[in-house]
Amino acid sequence: MRRHILRLALGIGVGLSACVTGPRPQSPIRLLTSPLDTAKACAKWRWIGIRSPAADRCPDVPGWKVNPLFASKAYGQAQEAYDQQGKPYDRQQILNGKQGPEKLSSSDAAIQELNRFCVYEIEDSNQKPEYLPPPPTRSDKLIRVDQDCAAISPNAGWDWSLWRANWKGVSKHFLSQAGRTRLEIHNLHGVRLAFLDTQPTKGDVPKEPGRSMHGYTLTHIARNLICSPEASDRCAAQITTRLALPIVHFDAGSQRLTQIDERREDEGGRGGYLGMPSDLAKAIKSEVGDWLEARQGPDSPQHLVLNLSVAWDGELLGGLNEAQIADMQAGTQAVYRALEYARSLDVLVLAAAGNQKKCLHQTDGPLLPAAWERGAVSAESCGAPPKPLVYAVGGVRSDGRPLTNARPRGTPRRVAYAENAIVPTGDPIQQRIYTGSSIATAVASSIAAVVWDSFPRLNSDEVMKILDASGDELTILDASGNERPRLADFWFNTGALPIGAPTVHRLSLCTALKAACDQSRSDPCPLQSADACDPWIPRRMVFPAWAARPPLSRTCDPWLHPQPDDPPCPNPGCHSG
Repeated sequence: MRRHILRLALGIGVGLSACVTGPRPQSPIRLLTSPLDTAKACAKWRWIGIRSPAADRCPDVPGWKVNPLFASKAYGQAQEAYDQQGKPYDRQQILNGKQGPEKLSSSDAAIQELNRFCVYEIEDSNQKPEYLPPPPTRSDKLIRVDQDCAAISPNAGWDWSLWRANWKGVSKHFLSQAGRTRLEIHNLHGVRLAFLDTQPTKGDVPKEPGRSMHGYTLTHIARNLICSPEASDRCAAQITTRLALPIVHFDAGSQRLTQIDERREDEGGRGGYLGMPSDLAKAIKSEVGDWLEARQGPDSPQHLVLNLSVAWDGELLGGLNEAQIADMQAGTQAVYRALEYARSLDVLVLAAAGNQKKCLHQTDGPLLPAAWERGAVSAESCGAPPKPLVYAVGGVRSDGRPLTNARPRGTPRRVAYAENAIVPTGDPIQQRIYTGSSIATAVASSIAAVVWDSFPRLNSDEVMKILDASGDELTILDASGNERPRLADFWFNTGALPIGAPTVHRLSLCTALKAACDQSRSDPCPLQSADACDPWIPRRMVFPAWAARPPLSRTCDPWLHPQPDDPPCPNPGCHSG
């Protein structure tokens, strides 16, 4: 085994529109020159194409095998659109005016867009891409083709003596800061909480980690927040995983040298460290599809929450400054359209705002997909979406200040505690400590899942309104030493009317549930009557030496990666913080 393994991990995000994007003039791929060269993140052997709306399939290209990016037996069927009770919409009923067309039309439009994506891969993996003409960048059937890109991170080590240390005090502090409380679960598994990450697909909380500990740790954070400590199988939501980062080793110039593990866990799959935009897009579509299929059965989750603790820099790899969806690279569009489809079915998506790197050419502001909460991207003439496609989450310390690895100008309107997070997993050797916005996103996703499970009549936006209005308002000191509210660096705005920046709220499970209970008069409150939410006192936590704050990531490649970085671990016991 190599001592140092190159690896990737990605994240991408999305907005929604019911409009079909037509052909547009295509600008060439913009590559940065020294010192950051994005070309090494893009596979020469794999391209994503978008066919014309008038074409029935992507054209064949000599030397390349072509397949639909989103293969699904349910494509184009009305059964993909369901009402709030999980019953499929009937087209004839809609035509007769007996059912509303909103969900059906938006879902059909989103599926139509997904059907236009295809993937080109070299037929002979031993063939060198430079000797093979790539798919045409534009034709009467193909309006856009771009390389599929990935994220690259170097190896980093971590002392595994943690299992010998007294980690329980740090874990108790983390769960207390997240607002863990005793719950009376009234609507068992009414919500499906899916972590699209490094962990192979599984039906519940994984008992064994994959190659990376990242996704495994996030699911156990959720388990500790939303499940009963007396009965681990009694949870306010069904926790599951979906592999979105299947690449173990990436080689931009060789498909043969790229190692990908897409096997299920029961087939011996262990997932990867990174992924491409197409991997995340397919994971989103597959997770939504599986949820819809399971939703037809009795006692199945009626709502779905997606946790995206992955991100990439939109200033360097695109997707941030484009005015139209069609201007994005094909892989980015695929993720955007997949999230578009999710939102058409009222799926709630939360995304990590991103972490800072210690680089000479460090950018600032939120990473994608979280940055898309601003709602700046539109589909042709349809304008900006009326609701956010994703909800961004940032991380703070116990005193309410941003994390040491938080991105400048990257704080959204909602944050959660995310410093030195460690939780019990059943085996102390399989426990890792993380600091970053991925932790905050896992906390926020868990809170949203409990609120939605407890009050199932809410829609996804109503759930987030409760979360955003709850919690504690953060403050900062101005130049005169006066305390004033801390305002968000970015937030959702349709652009119709200018609005002032909202105050940043620190989320807590207990306070969010209390706010939901105060608002509801029909559903039973899950908070035990004797419980009260402990007031939050902002103060610095002094951690033991083994839990010292991790340094900023020195991975200066401008790629997609988990939030925080989670490098591969070639030696037994080592791991990143």
